[in-house]
Order: sequence, then structure tokens, then C-alpha cells
Amino acid sequence: TNLRLSASQTVIRPEFRELSDFAFYDFDLGATVTGNRVLERTKVTNADLRYEMYPRSGELFTIGVFYKYFKNPIELFYNPSSGGASTFNYINADKAYSLGAEMEFRKQLDFSDALKNFVVQTNISYIYNRVTKKDAALDRPMQGQSPYVINASLQYDVEKYGLNTTLLFNQIGDRIFYVGGNDFPPVTEQHRPLLDFQVAKKILKNAGEVKMNISDILNRTNLFYLDINHNRKYDKGSDALAIKRKYGSNVSITFSYNLK
Repeated sequence: TNLRLSASQTVIRPEFRELSDFAFYDFDLGATVTGNRVLERTKVTNADLRYEMYPRSGELFTIGVFYKYFKNPIELFYNPSSGGASTFNYINADKAYSLGAEMEFRKQLDFSDALKNFVVQTNISYIYNRVTKKDAALDRPMQGQSPYVINASLQYDVEKYGLNTTLLFNQIGDRIFYVGGNDFPPVTEQHRPLLDFQVAKKILKNAGEVKMNISDILNRTNLFYLDINHNRKYDKGSDALAIKRKYGSNVSITFSYNLK
């Protein structure tokens, strides 16, 4: 077992496009995006306390709490204007902070002969985040910050046959897609479960491998909405739908061969 306490400070530097006054058309947003030459870098102060336990080889259990302080976080800001010339701009908020907890475990299911080749793993995080801006009353998280993250996987591995399969699940909580301006509410991205599957098989005396990937099996619609009733979830009857996307499921098959 380990008990770890760590602290660090990192920076997030704006990209060239975020600093440039050049206006470009973003086809995902369906609008013009302009940079901000006075944009400042973000400083992030991190503190983390974690308890780790390793029952045996290949297994783990960890639980921890963390704190993050953001100075001048960068956000994408919607700037509505008359005449249909609305644009998106990058701005610095004053500061933000995050408090959270995280749990992770990995367990081999060899307590049963039928399950001895299975391994289950999961990672769950909860994050409370708030941002502040000078001369503005805000009660919201930063753009892009979800209140929770769930990752889970189930692996089936038979080494002597060169067979490995993995089923992956991921879901994040509703998060702000871009910040509103001039009394325009932010647009929020609704949570959407993702399920992926991968199977790989060694062939040709383990020199070759055939792999099949199926991504986004559930193919749930991605909804972006304006939270009109301020209850921090999408209500079809009262909230306004801003963007609706359907990505589709993808299947790929690859073959690789290692020359020795």
C-alpha cells in the first residue's frame, strides 16, 4: 500500500489560432471564430492526496481527493450581434477552482474457472468546479468541465491462443460547450454514453495480428441545449435545442505483421 501527497504547478498556453486576430469559419460551430491577442496563459496549481493498494500482481485499488486552482482560465465565448454577424471569441475568466474525488480499481475474476480469463477495471471521478470573472456574478463551471467521469472496461485474454478482447464504456456529465454573452445563456452538451469493442488475434506464429474495432456502438444522438429553466439538465419541453449531431458507429479491421 502507498499513501501519496503531491503538488505541482503547470501552465496552459493559448494556441496561435486563439491569439490571432484572424477570423476563420468553424464548420462544427457554423460560425466565425476570432482570436484574442491579449489572451493570457492559464496557470494551474494542483494538489493531490491518494491512497493506493495493490493486492497482487495486475490488481489495484486507489482512492483520492484533489484540488485545482486555475488563474486566467481560457474559455470560448459566444458574442451575439445584430445582422446575423455573431462570432465566437476566446476570453480569460478571472479564476476557477475544482474539488474532486476519484476511485479506481482493477480486479482479475479468477475466483471462478468460468471467469478466470476476465479482468474488470473502472475509474470514477466526481468534480465540483466553479469559475469567477471580474465585474460579473457567475455560478457555473468552466467551459468543458464535466461534473463526473465514468470509465469502465471488461477484458478477456487467452494468452496461449493469442486472443484478446476489450469492451469499453465511457460517460461524462453535462458540460458547457461554449459560454454565452450579453445575457445569452451558455450552450450545454448533454451527457452521452459511449461503448466500444475491440478484438485482436495473433496469427502466423504470433508475427501477425488481426484486429477489429467497433466504436460508438450505442450511437446515441449528441444534443447541445440552452438550459432555459436553469435546472442543469435537458428538458425537451422547456429547453431550447441548439445543435443536434449523429456520429454513427464505426467498424475497422486491420492487419499488422512484424518482420524479425
